[in-house]
Amino acid sequence: MLPYTLPGVSRYAEAVVISDTWPRCGRVTLKPFTETLTEEEWRRFYECFRDPEIAEWNGSRPLKMPVWLFKRVVMGEVARGDRLGFGILDEKGEWLGTVELYELSRNEATLGILIGAKDRWGQGYGTDAVRAVLAYAFTKMGLHKVKLRTYRHNLRAQRAFEKAGFRFVSSPPPPLRFNFGFTPKPEFVPMEITKEQWEGVA
Repeated sequence: MLPYTLPGVSRYAEAVVISDTWPRCGRVTLKPFTETLTEEEWRRFYECFRDPEIAEWNGSRPLKMPVWLFKRVVMGEVARGDRLGFGILDEKGEWLGTVELYELSRNEATLGILIGAKDRWGQGYGTDAVRAVLAYAFTKMGLHKVKLRTYRHNLRAQRAFEKAGFRFVSSPPPPLRFNFGFTPKPEFVPMEITKEQWEGVA
C-alpha cells in the first residue's frame, strides 16, 4: 500500500492510501468496491446518481432512495459476485466516478462507466479509466471480449470509447437530425473490443 500525503490538495485527499495492486492508467487509479470506501467516497458515489443531468446522460432517473439503502444495494451486488466495480480516483486520490464490468461470463463482460465529477468531463479521465479496466479484464481476468452500450446522442462517450480501442458493432450512427419538438426514444449504440484488438492499441 502506498500512502500519499499531497501538498495543496483538498482535505479529502490528504491521507489517501492507494494500493500498488489496483488497476491504473495515466492519471487514474481504480479502487475496487471490495475495499472499504470512506464516507466522503460514499457521498460522492451517491450524489452522482442523484444528479438529474447525469441521470439523463445515463438513461435513468435521479436516485430517490436514502444513502443507507444505496450502500446496502451496492454491497449486495458486490457480494453476489456477478459484477466487478471500481471507484475512479484522479492523480490526487479524489473520487471522480465509477467503472464496472457486469454480465460477467467466462470469456466476456459488459462495461459501464460514469464520471460524476462534471468539472472533469472532456479531460480524458474517462478514457484513462476505460483503458485501466480493459487491461485488468484482459490480463488479470482472462476475458476475450468486452462490450458496452451507450446512447446514440452521447457522442462524447463514443469518442472516449473509440480512443480506448472500442469499435462500433455496426457502422457508426448517423448524426441526430431536428425532430420538430418530438422527443425520440433513446437508442443504444453497441460497441466492443476483443483482446486481440486491445493488444493492437495497448
